[in-house]
Amino acid sequence: MATILIVDDEEPVRGFLAQLLAEDGYQVRLAIHGAQAIDLVAKERPDLVLSDVMMPVVNGNELCRRLKASEDTRGIPVILMTSAGQKATDGAGADAYLAKPFDLQDLEAQIRRWLPSEATS
Repeated sequence: MATILIVDDEEPVRGFLAQLLAEDGYQVRLAIHGAQAIDLVAKERPDLVLSDVMMPVVNGNELCRRLKASEDTRGIPVILMTSAGQKATDGAGADAYLAKPFDLQDLEAQIRRWLPSEATS
């Protein structure tokens, strides 16, 4: 079963995504900002990171840059979400981008696209 780390400073968004993805059969981990996410990735090595861009402490772009810069974590797919437009994610190195508010089918399609097939069984 695949593990998805959801990173968002807004509790309603985290809760909604956690419930949706758990119902789809994924293990879900939660972080409120990028610094907490970096710690969780080091301990638990999720199969995919789904992160908001605009957050306090460490934003989603910086989280993505740090994950992609490390040999240990660069293979973890990162999907960034933002209402500020795709340009707000330029240079972060994300594997995918979702505009907020996003369509649930688009979200699920991106997750299926980026998860290794063995992680979804």
